Amino acid sequence: MIQRLRHYLASSLRRRLLLLTLAPLLILLLALVGLTAYWTTAYTDRQLYMNVRSDLDVSSRVLQSQHQRLRDGLEAMRRNLHQTTTTTDQASRLLPRLVPRLHAMRETLNADWLRWLPAEELSQTPGVASLVPQLARGESLDGLDVLSADSLASLDPTLAERARLALRQTPHAQPSARREENRGMLLRALVPVSNTQGELLGVLDAGRLLNRDPRLVDEIRDLLYGPGTLPEDGIGTITLFLDDVRIATNVTDLIGERAIGTRASSDVTHQVLDTGQRYVDRAFVVRDWFVAAYAPLEALDGQRIGMIYAGYPQAPYAALYRETLVHISLILLAVSLLGVLLVWSGIEHLMQPIRQIRRVVHAVRDTPARDDLRIGTLTSLGPAQRRGDELDDLAEEFDAMLARLEAHRHEIQAAASTLEAQVEDRTRDLSTQTDTLRERSQALEEHVHLLREARARLLTREKLAALGELTAGIGHEINNPAAVILGHVELIEVILGEQAKPVQEEISTIIHQVERIRALVDNLRQYARDPHPMAGDTDSPGSLGTPVLSQIHPDEAIHSIEVLVRHALDHQGHQLRHHLSATRLIEADRAQLTQVLVNLLINAIEMAPRPDTLCITSADRDDVLTPDLATEQQLDMPPQAAVTGVEIRIIDHGNGVPEHLKARIFTPFFTTRANGSGIGLSVSSGLITQLGGRLWLEDTPGGGATFCLWLPCIARRHHEDNQGRHLLETLSAGGSSRAH
Repeated sequence: MIQRLRHYLASSLRRRLLLLTLAPLLILLLALVGLTAYWTTAYTDRQLYMNVRSDLDVSSRVLQSQHQRLRDGLEAMRRNLHQTTTTTDQASRLLPRLVPRLHAMRETLNADWLRWLPAEELSQTPGVASLVPQLARGESLDGLDVLSADSLASLDPTLAERARLALRQTPHAQPSARREENRGMLLRALVPVSNTQGELLGVLDAGRLLNRDPRLVDEIRDLLYGPGTLPEDGIGTITLFLDDVRIATNVTDLIGERAIGTRASSDVTHQVLDTGQRYVDRAFVVRDWFVAAYAPLEALDGQRIGMIYAGYPQAPYAALYRETLVHISLILLAVSLLGVLLVWSGIEHLMQPIRQIRRVVHAVRDTPARDDLRIGTLTSLGPAQRRGDELDDLAEEFDAMLARLEAHRHEIQAAASTLEAQVEDRTRDLSTQTDTLRERSQALEEHVHLLREARARLLTREKLAALGELTAGIGHEINNPAAVILGHVELIEVILGEQAKPVQEEISTIIHQVERIRALVDNLRQYARDPHPMAGDTDSPGSLGTPVLSQIHPDEAIHSIEVLVRHALDHQGHQLRHHLSATRLIEADRAQLTQVLVNLLINAIEMAPRPDTLCITSADRDDVLTPDLATEQQLDMPPQAAVTGVEIRIIDHGNGVPEHLKARIFTPFFTTRANGSGIGLSVSSGLITQLGGRLWLEDTPGGGATFCLWLPCIARRHHEDNQGRHLLETLSAGGSSRAH
């Protein structure tokens, strides 16, 4: 996308000039939009939080004035009692005079209860016992308090029922196992009454339950958020919390009812109730985000019991902010469009002489023989109308350059005519020589290819000559101990007689393996003589020994080698699994097939990581011989004919064979292991090839190597054709040709 945009801009000078001119303007406009958005957001948020903090202060003072009103009423009642109290009056004598006054004062103070507590009962009264020392000193107390359900029921059963709230699930609230709140938060005032001698006679106790009481929160809301104080959709809200539970609120839920029993969000609860600090920020309130302020509430004894909240929805202010930003953006966009039009008009005026120069260039390119094509002849501006700027100077210089080019063109045409005649003569001479060179080049390439093949074969023969000398001595030294071992094992079997039956299988295995050692030594000696004879060598065996062919089931051969490699498997910690599904018989030498399978399996055991699960499979498979392979093996069948056979795969999950080494793994003496000889895979490939089969390597999915072995049901001995004789004849002919 970026490359296409660059190409679009680079293909037009007009677009590049427009971009260079408008880029500073666009950057300035974006900066103005960003600064406007930042300033609007910062100023609006600061104002909103300042307003809601002020609303919270007013709400706290209104709440304080409510319980001070209760105390003032009780103190007025106490003053009346002092005027009628004598020195000898006791609490029992005051009670008859108090009863009619308590009911009247309760109605006046709009309290839920107003009672007289004698001095001797204060220590047993819930919520008052801890305040007795202050009351005894004559101090009047007012504030918030919390009473249990039993304490409320002792005052009035209806108060306990009104205080009970079912807790509701609230988004963003702290998880809680509570399902009900039965305590009550109340406004409370306690005024002590003493006789003239200063003895405490009792206490006037008045209170107002705030649970489910909407009068106080609605009164504060109407005071703070009258008409016109908030946007059209803004609704101011006030809430009283007992702990984190809303007990009195004008916040509504999704169905429009007061959200009594819902809970505050966890971040608010932590900052206000846990740390005792105010919270002034945006907060999630029941169902939406609000601009909110919370403050902690404390009881008469100084304990933190709840919160008071003031706030209003954030959505109307966010909508107002977006609307303002859209208006500013539209104004800036209009200014930008006006600037684009002015810039475009200026660029068009600037590009007019450049377009005239371009038309002249195209005309000269299409009709170069015309002498009248000049910018001065095509432009519509006369000398009096020219501006005399750099573009006019450029046009004059361009006309002078065209005149010089025209003169050079005539000179070149004259020289070209002479040169063409000379080139035609030289071309006729070269065409005759080219055909001869092409024929010699092809012959030389063929000779080089044949020489490379001969060199590779000669190098292999030199290596095998050295190996033959070494193998002859080693074979003699190995065959002698092998014969001794074989003789002693047979002697042991004869001496033991019937007692040899428990170890008969082990004795047979030893004999079989000794025979296999001797066969391997013989095969190695034969291979060292020449595994791949050159054509024309009539005295070379040309094979790995004459195989003794028989009908073999491949699965039986696979099962027989497991005993031979069991020690290596256990030593490396590997497991061997079979997936054998072959049903056909193959024609092969059992010992040679065993040798090949053991070589491949030992190679897989040494290359696989520890531990690994090796897998050996067999399956019926028809192979298709290419025309070259069918001819090379001298098969009596048409090219591309299908040949029945069996495929065996040995799979490991090691590091595999690097791509650059795959072409060399079947080469004699090539090995990647420090203790390897480099002939195992080469010998195996030769044994399989002389039976008419194939051995190749594939990658194991997921990592590793898979050696694939295919053998035909009817073996075909591999015979070299006359390629070597043809090579010698060609080399001789090539030498004669070069001498010639």
